[in-house]
Amino acid sequence: MRICRAVREWALAHPAEFGLLYGNPVPGYAAPQETVEPAARVVLLLVDTVIDGSEHLEPITEPVPAAVRGDLRRLIDQHSRELPEERLIRVLAGWTQLLGLIGFEIFGRLDAVIEDRAAYFDHQMAAMADLAGLPR
Repeated sequence: MRICRAVREWALAHPAEFGLLYGNPVPGYAAPQETVEPAARVVLLLVDTVIDGSEHLEPITEPVPAAVRGDLRRLIDQHSRELPEERLIRVLAGWTQLLGLIGFEIFGRLDAVIEDRAAYFDHQMAAMADLAGLPR
């Protein structure tokens, strides 16, 4: 929760920078290679948190497609620590939920929909922590 709240606080204080890292790409623009590592920090922190803190997971009822399993294996092989694909697929769901929630807030998609955005954010991140098998 601290990681997620810190990312949200940074993004709310720096919406332009958030947009540059995680927003819609400008057609024809290729981000400089030096921006890749900073943009990956959040997901790597989430991966390490799940490796260190996750508990028993219920099985995923929908099997991961074979093509996605290959992508997961590539990502696992690039990381310095082992992470079962069942956990990584959940981390990726939490990461996209985190960035999506922040993006919706920053770019006005929650206007006139959710008033207490901090409470909504915490609720959604708690759901993602449950999905990843993290204790409350």
